[in-house]
Amino acid sequence: MKSSRIMKIFEQYVRKYDMNNIDIKARYFHSLKVMELCRDLAMGLGIFSDEEVAVCELIGLFHEIGNFSKTPNYKMDDDINDAYNRTIDVLFNKKLIREISKDNKYDNIIKMAIFAYDKNGFPSNIDEKSKHMCAIIKDAHNLDAFRLFVNYPYVDTVINGYPNSIVYEDFKKFKTISSKVSDNAADEVLVTLSKMYSFNYKYSYYLLKENNYILKIFDSLNFENDEVKMFFKQLMVVLNNYIDKRIGVLNA
Repeated sequence: MKSSRIMKIFEQYVRKYDMNNIDIKARYFHSLKVMELCRDLAMGLGIFSDEEVAVCELIGLFHEIGNFSKTPNYKMDDDINDAYNRTIDVLFNKKLIREISKDNKYDNIIKMAIFAYDKNGFPSNIDEKSKHMCAIIKDAHNLDAFRLFVNYPYVDTVINGYPNSIVYEDFKKFKTISSKVSDNAADEVLVTLSKMYSFNYKYSYYLLKENNYILKIFDSLNFENDEVKMFFKQLMVVLNNYIDKRIGVLNA
């Protein structure tokens, strides 16, 4: 399994989609960025062979391949449900994976990692390397959510109130928040910010800090109320301290 072959098959597959659609373009670059992050995280661990790093790249690049759509009015957030089944269908039922490699020895871990990337916890009874592969795609996908929030033009950044009590209570408890309990734009900000609570690696927090995503998210928001703006500003200070503790800048 080679990185060049993985990229070639991906580019051939997505060529049939309309890159003039901003949502398709956003998913395309999300896939590329997650692949890049998977590679960096995998190489940083120092436990994988070159081929295994390529598997991590494949998982990152193809983790949402089933969510590309030819629907003219397609939106990136239209396909949250059943994403795993669509991706598995494209890769394995329609055998796209066999165009990348005839060898099926990594099929199970690829399936497990794609199944688990947007869920809490890890599949049971897997070896240490497989667990790391699942953790890598989780971190890479969640980390890129910060970049998407800042750059994606259809995110609602007009904040005219506070987050609801369920969202805020979970946020204070350092829990990742499901978008299913979100009621408004303020909730969606916390849903994205809470993704950092699920990071598995110190390096993920380092990248969050290096890219200054917390400030970028705050600067992207448009507040209609000064009190709400101050509420979010205080949250950002708390989160920056949280990140510093995670990467060891401050004593935990």
